[in-house]
Amino acid sequence: MTAEPLSAEPLPADRTRTDPSPAGPAPAKRLTAVPPAEPASPGSPPSEPPATEPTAAEPVVTEPAPTTRPRAGLAEALVARRNQLTRAAQWFAGTEGDPYGLLLRAGADDPARHEERVRERGPLYRSAPLDTWVTAHRAVAEQVLTDPAFDGTGPDGTPVGLDGLPLRSELLSLDRATAARLAPLTAFGGPLLWAREENCVAQRAATYARRLLEGCGEHFDLAEDFARRLPGPVLAEQFSLPDAAHEEFARVLPDCRHALDGLVCPQPYAIARATRTAEATVATLLTRHLSEAGGAGGAGEDTARAAAVLAVSAAETTAVLIVDTVRRLRARTGAWERLTADPALAAEAVRETLRTAPPVRLETRTTRTETTLAGTELPAGARVAVLMAAAGRDPGAPAGAMPLGLAPDLHFALSAPLITSIAGAALRTLAETLPHLREAGEPVIRPRSPVLLAPARFPVAKRESTPCAS
Repeated sequence: MTAEPLSAEPLPADRTRTDPSPAGPAPAKRLTAVPPAEPASPGSPPSEPPATEPTAAEPVVTEPAPTTRPRAGLAEALVARRNQLTRAAQWFAGTEGDPYGLLLRAGADDPARHEERVRERGPLYRSAPLDTWVTAHRAVAEQVLTDPAFDGTGPDGTPVGLDGLPLRSELLSLDRATAARLAPLTAFGGPLLWAREENCVAQRAATYARRLLEGCGEHFDLAEDFARRLPGPVLAEQFSLPDAAHEEFARVLPDCRHALDGLVCPQPYAIARATRTAEATVATLLTRHLSEAGGAGGAGEDTARAAAVLAVSAAETTAVLIVDTVRRLRARTGAWERLTADPALAAEAVRETLRTAPPVRLETRTTRTETTLAGTELPAGARVAVLMAAAGRDPGAPAGAMPLGLAPDLHFALSAPLITSIAGAALRTLAETLPHLREAGEPVIRPRSPVLLAPARFPVAKRESTPCAS
């Protein structure tokens, strides 16, 4: 079994290849030889190498070799090693045929196939290799997302950084009590958002969407040039950031794109560090400009934290929702034409995507107390994964059930209204301004993206065809 590389070099933010597949068995308690590291991308922040640099001829062992490097460097190396070993465990689970392991591997195959395998195994399936209970059933999913016995994304009582996902997003690793306290701060017309209603946000988002499209050439990348660049300026305006902070915020926010996937799938070490740096930059910027908004008594800190959680959870989710809705409409005969004939259908198109192919396909929770789920007794500290996309298309779900695409608790309790509002405005603007939009190349899904299936690129053209010069 060949594990994925723990590269000492920075990696590009989006690679257009899939993760290398393992081949062959691995010795117990160690990983086999590691493929050569990928080249660094220009401008990427440097990363520290692991305590023992892996080579093509040397095995990666779990115990750190004796070293004289500073304690901080050794600690970082151990975090990197734990990150790599967690990813290796997911690969091994997939190799054993575990459908949840195959979902977390996030390769080039269709995840729906593995999701349906989970459904076939009953309302609650235990992934033994990954010690996780998994469900694709709507009723079970709703219980996990609403029952107080289920909370947070990390192991009970284990600080972020000490569990199997040591580089997970700190901003998005909040519990339900914290989310419930912060959510009122992100209401329309509240302390953070100056817009008093969703329509106002949609109008401002449409204005920014038109500006972005005007700056795009005949051929452009719908994911990178449009969808990922839209949430930043919209949110910066809603937070009333000054011009200088507005520009920095909009520039850095897309660099947090790996945060949601990193909650369950270890990202390459350099990418994980770059994401952590981008999150810290966003949080520091918002704290600097919003900390006084709540006055004395610590309310200002909550306001800044709520803004950071909203921004990081909304940005990439909105971008994925925009691209996926366009892709689905373009794939169905006559669907895009119906939208361009009546752009007011954009909001309904977004809701349909949330119901059948949500941008967040996977959520995890941890039991805080002993509880019963689907007739199974779960101890405190049990990990539960909800396959949101599969639960949303559950044939046993009640007719007319609300979309399950954005969980009602944790970070999306703060950001869901903004996500749907911005995505609907973006889709309507595309339909109004680019009725002849077409694909101009093969879309590429980002590796290690089991949560979002995020597009690395989605090339499009503004017209059906370009006339040849005479």
